[in-house]
Amino acid sequence: MASNGVGGRYGRGYSRLLRLYPEAFRERFGSGMTQTFQDLCREQSADGRGLFGLVLWIYLETAVGIVRENTTHMSEMRKTVVRVALGALAMLMVPLVASQVVEGWNWPPGAFVFTYVLFFATGMAYVLIARRMGAWSYKAGVGVALVAGFALGWSNMVHVADSENPANLIYFSVLAVGVVGAGLARLEARGLARTLFAMAAILALISVLLPSGAPPYLARNMAIGHGVYVALFTASGLLFRRASALSMPGQL
Repeated sequence: MASNGVGGRYGRGYSRLLRLYPEAFRERFGSGMTQTFQDLCREQSADGRGLFGLVLWIYLETAVGIVRENTTHMSEMRKTVVRVALGALAMLMVPLVASQVVEGWNWPPGAFVFTYVLFFATGMAYVLIARRMGAWSYKAGVGVALVAGFALGWSNMVHVADSENPANLIYFSVLAVGVVGAGLARLEARGLARTLFAMAAILALISVLLPSGAPPYLARNMAIGHGVYVALFTASGLLFRRASALSMPGQL
């Protein structure tokens, strides 16, 4: 097919039409569909026949495919949202049941709503981020990072509420580093590895420099908890580094 004139206009129009496909479909099949379109138009032109009828048929067929693929994509997303919502509801049963059997557990209704939103948001974050890369190490890194971040934020929120010590809010700086780092890294594995290592280092520094003022047995438990979180963030960083190496085989 000629790269200019009528054929060129048809080709540019077809390229714009392909943009209406879901991104995953377009990345997988877009270049092949474009090449097929060009080959068909080139053959039609070589036979001395006009392109209008062929192009109209391809455009119509492609438009039907676009509707079908977007409908399928939307259906899959709705199913994903429903699964995550049900999973978050199942997890909510743990504090809900505990509030009935544990003495002194008196959450107001708003606390359960807030907890459900956190569960749902964490689940959706995993689904949307983990599917960016097929490597198991990337998916595992996302899971470990989200679980550790959720647990750290949750435990710190409860601890602040119980102790009324604003100094403990410094732990949220670890989560802030994670959010900012993930944004700057654009969720790429190498940048996420650096972000998780930074989170582990900052948390280790906080655990050393921030005086607990707690009795020895509580201080020991806090040190163990800090060590667990540091290990989880570090493990997540190693998983992301592994995913980065897999995406660039020369670095294995």
